[in-house]
Amino acid sequence: MAEYSSDDQTGKPLGRNVADAVVLTKELTARLDELLAGYDWRRDYSDRRSRGDAAAYAFVVRHAVNHLRDPRTPGNSPSPGSDGETAETLGASFCRLSSQLSRAWALYATSAELHDLRPTARFYEEVRVWMAKLDAADRESRGEPIPEDIQRLLGALIAESTETGDVLDIYEAAGMPKPSLMDLGPDFVKQAQAATNPHLAIEALRDLVAKESVKATGTNTLRQQAFSDRIAELMRKYTNQQLTSAEVIAELIELAKDVVAEAGRGERFEPPLDQDELAYFDAVTTNQSAVDVMGEGVLANIARELVAIMRRDIRTDWTVREDVRAKPRTSIRRLLVKHGYPPDQQPGAIKLVMDQMEAMAPRFAAEHG
Repeated sequence: MAEYSSDDQTGKPLGRNVADAVVLTKELTARLDELLAGYDWRRDYSDRRSRGDAAAYAFVVRHAVNHLRDPRTPGNSPSPGSDGETAETLGASFCRLSSQLSRAWALYATSAELHDLRPTARFYEEVRVWMAKLDAADRESRGEPIPEDIQRLLGALIAESTETGDVLDIYEAAGMPKPSLMDLGPDFVKQAQAATNPHLAIEALRDLVAKESVKATGTNTLRQQAFSDRIAELMRKYTNQQLTSAEVIAELIELAKDVVAEAGRGERFEPPLDQDELAYFDAVTTNQSAVDVMGEGVLANIARELVAIMRRDIRTDWTVREDVRAKPRTSIRRLLVKHGYPPDQQPGAIKLVMDQMEAMAPRFAAEHG
């Protein structure tokens, strides 16, 4: 009951009796119809079926999802009200009401009065599953946990998904080929920008770039955060309609090229820095005074020595024994003092190095196992 609005609870709450529940189910369906008034999915589905389109149902599900999530759809970019609170977006309203409909339908779908609503309820459930999947991907790309209710929905409903089966392929839904980061040339840019559902194309590319950037940066916390911030800023501009869908697709592909180049960043040094050494190099060069006074060559050598300490001092029992955890910390501090790092004595510079050590240590401990 807590998931229903106060109006729902004081009006015709689910569970009072079957008749009231049927009325509530019809009301929820009508409210969902209103949310999708900008896309006449029933007519689109009917037209496509009449032309013999075997994928008509999947098409309208995908197009409905694109409509509900696209920032350009009226209602998806609400302004703050007089109380300072921002109204619920169209997509968020759909997720809330479709969740209520799902619960009501699970209890009262056998009622003869709801028989004619079965196709509509099934359609809205399919769209709800898709919305949940994309919400989960969005959260994952920002490093946020997925709420338990979304995890349950994905675990239960996607496995049983209603009519379409293959509708959960986001690249097919977007209307573009599934790319690898090595394939993002001019032809792919044109295909992505001409996608049937451009917003889903953006979500697919955002998800790809986010996941590949995590792989490319490994335990380099600074670079991971830098890519995450760039993706977030790009999506913020898109959501605020400062960039068109074509522009944000082009920007995401340029960002993807930077992810591809990430693996070769250490090659400009002599000898080249490996990924672990590069992570420490990024940490120590964050302090601008160190770059100015000590130079990149000295800082690269410090990075090599820091990794050598990790290989020497991190052991399998690093996670459980405080004396083992203390040893690399002490060794790192001594090394930094020996080199006079940082020249401006900023404690935050040393903390960055220690944070990088903490992020990297579990993998070194596992390698010693």
